[in-house]
Amino acid sequence: MKNLIVIFGLLAIFILKASAQTDIDALRYATPSLQGTARNIGVGNTMSVVGADISATHSNPAGLAKFSSTEITLSPGISFYKSNSNYLGNNTNDSKVKFQVSNFGVAIANRYKKENETKKWNGLKVGISFARLANFNEKYYFKGFNDKNSLLNNYYDKLSDNTFITSEEDAKTKYPFDASIAYQLDLLSSDSVGNIFTATNNGNMLQEYTIQKTGGMDEFAIGFASEYDSKFSIGASIGIPFINYTERIKLIETDTRDSAFNLNSFSNETYLKTRGTGFNVKIGVLYSPIKNLKLSLAFQTPGFMFMKDDYKTTMEADYANRTDILIGESPDGRSTYKYVQPWRLSAGASYVHKVGFVAVEYELSDAQVSKFKLNQTDASARDYENFLNAQIKNKYGLFHTIKAGVEFKIQKFRMRAGIQYRTSPFDKNAAPTTINTDVITYSGGLGYRMEHFFVDIAYTQTNTKELFIPYSINESFWKSAVPVATLKIKKPAIFFTVGYKL
Repeated sequence: MKNLIVIFGLLAIFILKASAQTDIDALRYATPSLQGTARNIGVGNTMSVVGADISATHSNPAGLAKFSSTEITLSPGISFYKSNSNYLGNNTNDSKVKFQVSNFGVAIANRYKKENETKKWNGLKVGISFARLANFNEKYYFKGFNDKNSLLNNYYDKLSDNTFITSEEDAKTKYPFDASIAYQLDLLSSDSVGNIFTATNNGNMLQEYTIQKTGGMDEFAIGFASEYDSKFSIGASIGIPFINYTERIKLIETDTRDSAFNLNSFSNETYLKTRGTGFNVKIGVLYSPIKNLKLSLAFQTPGFMFMKDDYKTTMEADYANRTDILIGESPDGRSTYKYVQPWRLSAGASYVHKVGFVAVEYELSDAQVSKFKLNQTDASARDYENFLNAQIKNKYGLFHTIKAGVEFKIQKFRMRAGIQYRTSPFDKNAAPTTINTDVITYSGGLGYRMEHFFVDIAYTQTNTKELFIPYSINESFWKSAVPVATLKIKKPAIFFTVGYKL
């Protein structure tokens, strides 16, 4: 596995236009979790099994058939992100607050006129909704003294490849987004016979990382549904997802123990902005075999996304014998490509009574079928594309999501609670062994219903863990491993919904 990481890093540099795509990007866009209205959030995202909630447009559109009147909803929210990072034995905390719109939607209930009530179908219901599918807002800061290696060791591996670097001019130009910038700033140098040297003396530097991620995945969807004989509902919707993701990762390496000759510190900051849009289709049914009991089944086709990346690298070097800071920048990078999201299949059941309801749902998806299609035809691009998709296939697999929610009625008041559990999307042979990558989300909420107006509030919290590997090196050559940061994040959030029934 370590050799594959090194190979991956070396392959990526040959495809400068594709340098931003990784299997981690594929996973980020393959595991969305619908938020929707505060009612849907409060009951653990199970309203698609109950119906009559605009969130169903994005999950099981058959639920739209349960609307008896036209309804307009708006759901803003506030997210509080709290992170804890452990790197080289040091623990650090960080936090972030973000406002967002979880959902805005209109459900149009077109009922037949009274004289036509003998008809079995209850009329066409239309849902038009904009909802957040995933939040990418995260912030981490961590640091530690690394006495084994440096980011410059990664650049050393690249510039020491004599089959690709045959001259000093190659060292200055072949890797314009990383190693070549460092070489131009004298963070790496070479002698007359081509031996490469690093200014950090291969480690013994204090490393400080700042990671900032912003953006999210949203979806505009329009759905249609109808109910037959008050027992069977069928619906379909077309979804247009939007991705807006920005990532900044900054590393500062500082010589705190006078180990690097003449070098005080250097920094490396990478910037990535990803935007994309696409489409998918959802179909679903709801069936009531007996009074109060509802069974649901829904399927979402693979999503086809058209993506665009903009990326850039900036480095700075501070030398003891200079009064100025040396600055180097890469060119503005841009790539366009296609990404295929995995399909989703869900099934559930709910029991609706005059005092409330209880609902459960199971969802299945397969991160392994995610794939990239690069908009390039040269042989090296095809090789990288095949390698990247093979990495996705070998690293990820089926993942399962189990949801449960309950709502109680007390006259005009509502009380809600919910839970979601998602298993790890990693294949068992590739899953991290030091952390648990399953995800649990808890939620609860309150609501108040009037004749036309209604308001809801929901609280939710998701706890996740992940590993961050800052760079890769040839570990057999350097006889050391790159330190791994363990990142823990809590995502509490409060959402509100205000609605009006016509």
